[in-house]
Amino acid sequence: MNADATVRTADLEAALDYLEGLVTILRTFHADQRGREDRDELLAQLQALEGLGMKWEPLRYQEGVGQGWESVAQNVAELRERLLGPYTEAAL
Repeated sequence: MNADATVRTADLEAALDYLEGLVTILRTFHADQRGREDRDELLAQLQALEGLGMKWEPLRYQEGVGQGWESVAQNVAELRERLLGPYTEAAL
């Protein structure tokens, strides 16, 4: 990645909106206890994703414990805030 890369304001706004929506979806899954008791195909597919940082890894806490969706939602919300931080004026 280029440390001097620029991001178009419209792209940043879109990414922030999608992240906000994703947080809402994840928190709804948490409230519904999706995948806590029964096998959930979406949960299985996300757990199977292999990325450099294993960002979906907290979903292992969903089955039985029921904290996976909330953990990922919190991570996404924090990412959104970090992205928004230096670009607050540009994103508004």
